Amino acid sequence: MTESIYDFIKQSEKSFQWAIPVDKNWNWSMKDQIRQSILFKHGKFWNATNEWENKMPFRNIALPILNLQYRAEDIDVKDVLLYVDDPDLHHLSFLVKKYHDEVFVKEHDLDTLFDEIKEEKIDFGAALVRKGEEIPVFESLETICFCDQTNMATGPIGFRMEFSPEELYEKEKIGWGDTKYGATATIDQLVAYASAYKIPDTTGGQRIKTPSKYIEVYRVHGVLPAPYLKDTKYEKEIKDERYVRQILVCAYYKNQEGKDVGVVLYRAREYENPFMIAYRGKKLKNRALPYGGMEELFDPIIWTNYSDIQKKQMLDAASKIILKTTDATFANRNKVGDMDNLEIAVLEDGKDIGQVDTYPRNMRVFDEWINEWQAMAQDIASAHDPLMGKEAPSGTPFRAQERQVIEGKGTHEYRRGKYAKFIEEMYNKWIIPLIVKKIMNGSRFLSELSADEMEFVADKTVRGQVNKMVTEKILNGELITQEEIEQYKQTARDEFVAGGNKRFIEILKGELKSAHLKVKVNVAGKQKNLASTVDSLTNVFRQIFASPGILNDPRAVKIFNKILEYSGLDPVDFATTGTVPTQQLQQMQAQQFKQAAIAAQPTE
Repeated sequence: MTESIYDFIKQSEKSFQWAIPVDKNWNWSMKDQIRQSILFKHGKFWNATNEWENKMPFRNIALPILNLQYRAEDIDVKDVLLYVDDPDLHHLSFLVKKYHDEVFVKEHDLDTLFDEIKEEKIDFGAALVRKGEEIPVFESLETICFCDQTNMATGPIGFRMEFSPEELYEKEKIGWGDTKYGATATIDQLVAYASAYKIPDTTGGQRIKTPSKYIEVYRVHGVLPAPYLKDTKYEKEIKDERYVRQILVCAYYKNQEGKDVGVVLYRAREYENPFMIAYRGKKLKNRALPYGGMEELFDPIIWTNYSDIQKKQMLDAASKIILKTTDATFANRNKVGDMDNLEIAVLEDGKDIGQVDTYPRNMRVFDEWINEWQAMAQDIASAHDPLMGKEAPSGTPFRAQERQVIEGKGTHEYRRGKYAKFIEEMYNKWIIPLIVKKIMNGSRFLSELSADEMEFVADKTVRGQVNKMVTEKILNGELITQEEIEQYKQTARDEFVAGGNKRFIEILKGELKSAHLKVKVNVAGKQKNLASTVDSLTNVFRQIFASPGILNDPRAVKIFNKILEYSGLDPVDFATTGTVPTQQLQQMQAQQFKQAAIAAQPTE
């Protein structure tokens, strides 16, 4: 007998609370790992208290380090370069790139998606992305209520969410609450049972009173028993199957006896795994998450704050003024706490009074201990002082500090490269097919062209106008000189540039029908050290300015190109383009004119 979907969800959620053995002396819980990372990131202890007298100081050494990693490992949507993989249609790459940057990215807010994936991956070691109705959807690991803790990519995975009625009604557009998709209750019926409180997974079952109703919903993906799709349109399709990949959406409400009652809102078959996982580093055996940016800082955070707590207790003791006296009756005769300044106290003959020494002499030991742990945290996370923006010690050579920054970025660039590969795979699998589908319908949009793009478009436009003008002149039997061509070319270019850099770009319907789109994530462009690049460019400029004729000597040009290559620059950017000699142009025109005249003669 197949276990009901409701029992399966509740039992799986309960099992997810248990830790699993990663090694003989290492038990690990994904749920606890994520919770501890969130608490430490936001400066909270595991067993935090809101009572002032029980509060302890928390030195948040993780957040500045994480912020550095967010910046150093960032990939912007402008680093994603779409191009047409066809030599004959390569010029259409410009149109595809502008559509992606100016229209698609803004319509679907890919900037936010990139940032969510990056921060989740850095914090927890991995980020989960699901195929959406159009673009990929970021799935927060915090919403997972169960999965295979040894390998998140295998086995069923469930998400627990709280929906307001308004959010739930929006889901009707994709079939939630529709009997055609196996629903056993409508959205209206479920909302009627809802209560005005939330029970977040992090509160341990504690209710939070809210001004409006909320409904607890579970969404499950995975290869599950085929009978779960009984009474749906997929029943005949899977009649011979025992297990099938599917998506199930269930909700729970409390009946009059206070017991959970489950209903199904949506059931459908999935024909492929809808998830992709971006890993921060190498996946660990028997663990769903690799080493995360927060996890590697756990020990430094714990022992740094241990030292701070000890310092606080020492300061609490040092702040107290404790008196000692040999006069046994002094405390009875004098209320020291009520005494005024300069008030005189009388002691018995031969008796003495003084203050107990509570000076915190061991404070420096704890300061050194804290500094050691903070330095270790920075070493672990490759967040050394120059990268953190801290001022170098006096006398540190600029080149030495620059080299430290370059070397310190190595780890971050490695992780950034892995992230770039993930984005490339995500584009090829999910986003490019959508762009192709949309772009085939045609599009017209306003775009602001960069200087390089203006040059590219101007060249293409002017070349077309010049070719058209020359052809008309030749067909009309007119001769044209190189000077006339250059003058016309300059006039056409000036008119084009005068129109400004904001231009309407139009992609005709079906224009890219035979184009094969590919994607490349340009990480190398951002990996360049700007200071080093500017220094190299300055030296190259000085050499050209001092000896402009160097570019006319083939032997010097060969050496010059090697210098550019070793400097990390592209020799193509410094190539010179020659002009067609006037005599050669005139010979070409004469030949064209002769052919046109022969073609124009009447036949007998």
